[in-house]
Amino acid sequence: MVQTTIRTVEQILATKGPDVIVAPPEETVLVVSKLMAEADVGSVIIRKEGDIKGIFTERDLLRRVVARQKPPDSTPVAEVMSAPVKHCGLHDDLDRCAERLASGHIRHLAVVEDGALVGLIGLRDIMRARAR
Repeated sequence: MVQTTIRTVEQILATKGPDVIVAPPEETVLVVSKLMAEADVGSVIIRKEGDIKGIFTERDLLRRVVARQKPPDSTPVAEVMSAPVKHCGLHDDLDRCAERLASGHIRHLAVVEDGALVGLIGLRDIMRARAR
């Protein structure tokens, strides 16, 4: 059996799938956190009318909500999300994506093609691809 080396974002999404959890910016932190827990993911893309407005991560929850004692049931996720969201394209090289993550001190990149959100990759996805 010949193993294919995964070198592009498109190849990662072909393996893991393109599913991305999204929420509107006016949704509360509590609702978005429940979405994350139900989907077993560490981040949610915040989008309005097709435009990416930000990303809400477990780190945002800890640092911007819990540590600041904000009420999750009444705090809009727009107040505590990270923005702008760094992104990459389907045909981008994984080494370049890893550099972008490292230089930005971030863990996720939105995958955007022709102006549309088509996926989300994280540092873990790149590490898994390199380990294969």
